[in-house]
Amino acid sequence: MHDTRIPIDIPGHPTALVVGAGLVSRLAEMCRCEGIALAGRAVLVVVDDAIASTHGGTLVAALRGGGARVATVSISAKETEKAIPAVERVWAAALAHGLDRRGLVVALGGGLTGDLAGFAAATFMRGIDFVQVPTTLLAMVDAAIGGKTGVNLALPGGGLGKNLAGVFWQPKATFADPDFLSTLPLREVRSGLAECVKHAIIDGEARFAALERDAELLAVGDSAALARLIPESAAIKAHIVAADPFERGVRATLNLGHTFGHAIETLPGVDLLHGEAVAIGMVAAAIAAESWSGFDAAPMTARVTNLLRRFSLPTSLGIDSTPDLPLEIRRRMGFDKKNEGGGLRLILPRAVGDVVVASDVPEPVVEAGLQAIL
Repeated sequence: MHDTRIPIDIPGHPTALVVGAGLVSRLAEMCRCEGIALAGRAVLVVVDDAIASTHGGTLVAALRGGGARVATVSISAKETEKAIPAVERVWAAALAHGLDRRGLVVALGGGLTGDLAGFAAATFMRGIDFVQVPTTLLAMVDAAIGGKTGVNLALPGGGLGKNLAGVFWQPKATFADPDFLSTLPLREVRSGLAECVKHAIIDGEARFAALERDAELLAVGDSAALARLIPESAAIKAHIVAADPFERGVRATLNLGHTFGHAIETLPGVDLLHGEAVAIGMVAAAIAAESWSGFDAAPMTARVTNLLRRFSLPTSLGIDSTPDLPLEIRRRMGFDKKNEGGGLRLILPRAVGDVVVASDVPEPVVEAGLQAIL
């Protein structure tokens, strides 16, 4: 597999995604190609503790091979731990290792690790350089691209608000190595496929049909199919991010499935990975679009639901509903970052390739989406 470089031309902050097998062992060379100096530089690797002793060792060796002074700090990749105390641990490790404004933070892990490490880098000494090395499919195609960083906050009345404290902070580069996926549990791979479905719905017929064509291979984690998919899907997000880096317009469509998904992801008694929650959220959004006057979304809903099922992704919540459950989900949706002026905004898919941002969505439309997934 040849390396694929996808430039992300953000004004004032140009960056790139580089995809290639064995990139981690070649990281010093890759950094040099992207203009990222390592020699004599203090580097802090923020790593998911589940892979610190395996992939972490390879990464550290590569950075030291480039002349960097490297230290590591491990974090727990759990939503309940994605909070300011963990960021403080990263800041403390940065100080202990002697990072100054020329320091570099490298995130090694999934989307949660990248979000937290990026937030720490953005706020340490008012912002230092940051590199993403995603190890999950979800992070490679979505979470590690675009510069969103942040942590969760406790909501008034209970529950977690996803990524409610954060900043936009572009990585100097993102290096995605598909070899990592060979050690990823199949459930995690399928979770990442949900974001690929999201990208395909936004992009249009050709990308969606390609996912349908390769669905059986992707669902079992076929390495060749995944290697093709990563740059194709990631390029969709990269293009949108470059056009709207601060989410003031078209980038909001990348939140398809996330308003519902974030609200259900951390419900008590629910065991969902992020991509699984997004899959359910996309079904809810599609049903909501069907109920919106003038939206003939029924054919698209059936097609999306079928593809998600072919990927063994959930399309409903799968727990017993209670009278309070829809109210609790709706309460959590009220804290979504996209809302404006107290009104709920939803990303609604009218057809493959036709996704809109709908403001002040009527409650019956929201209720239709909720009832479809309960």
